[in-house]
Amino acid sequence: MASRLARIAAAVVGASFSFATTASADPSSADRETARSLMQEARTLRDKGDMAGALRRFQAADSIMHVPTTGFEVARAQVAMGLLVEARDTIAGIRKTTAKANEPPQFKDARVNADKLEMSLEGRVPAITIVVQGTADGDTLTVTVDDVALSAEVVGLPRRVDPGHHVIVAKTEHGEGKQEIDVTEGQQKEVQVTLVATAPPPEAAKTAPPGPSVDETPPSPTTSHGPTALTWVGVALAGTGVAVGTVAGVISLSKKSALQSQCLDGVCGPSSYGTLDAANSTATISTVAFVAAGVGAGVALVTLIPGHSSVSAPAAQPPAEGLRVTPWIGVGTVGLRGAF
Repeated sequence: MASRLARIAAAVVGASFSFATTASADPSSADRETARSLMQEARTLRDKGDMAGALRRFQAADSIMHVPTTGFEVARAQVAMGLLVEARDTIAGIRKTTAKANEPPQFKDARVNADKLEMSLEGRVPAITIVVQGTADGDTLTVTVDDVALSAEVVGLPRRVDPGHHVIVAKTEHGEGKQEIDVTEGQQKEVQVTLVATAPPPEAAKTAPPGPSVDETPPSPTTSHGPTALTWVGVALAGTGVAVGTVAGVISLSKKSALQSQCLDGVCGPSSYGTLDAANSTATISTVAFVAAGVGAGVALVTLIPGHSSVSAPAAQPPAEGLRVTPWIGVGTVGLRGAF
């Protein structure tokens, strides 16, 4: 991270100093004095190990003077900080300056030392080859290395970088990928960046399968002959009536059979009146129960034979919980108990 920040700072400072050099080709006496002071401060900071502060002052002095001696000091500081790419660019700038016949010997020495420094950098500058995976036909690919955009033509070819940590980001309209690597001096490394989809391509939106169609036509009613709630009421009534009628009939016959020994020639005494009344009551209940059973059976048949309209015939359901009919039997009596 520190080397990356140093590269950014060096690029910004170098660009501003390059502009200053162009604007002030003929330094004044004050400029020369300032440059000498900056060079001395830079050497002092370099001796103390503050290479970032030294580089900044060397670059400031070179932006004023733009001579081989100041340029060479800049290149030396850049190499010390691992800015090998920037150092080679600085040396190339020294070579562009025209050597004069009457220039100081220090300038000639600086040119020779700059050539030696460049030779020492041969094979030390690492390179990375960026391979982007996951692109689609028609996508516009953009790639940045340490926030610096690359030309599309150099993607997939070796790119010279400084030793240290680097962040590679690749983007298209529908995907994005990121990869971080560390390289050392002289290392040649391939970096694969895989795009992760961030938005579906236009074709996917166009060819998306349609959702299930909704039939807004209401279903036609059908006639069902299945049982309804009323059918089950009739069945319950018929079953209960048969049960109550049977029990009441048996009780009535039993009591009448007992009276045969008490009544002579069909005439019963006062002691037999209670038993006789109970026999007659249960007989009446039996008759009413069987009539109710017949009514219930009729209701069930009526609801089944004609049928009834329904969107879909429901499965047979038991009678509603709201209606309950149960028989009851007491001492000498029987009856029906119902609840809704």
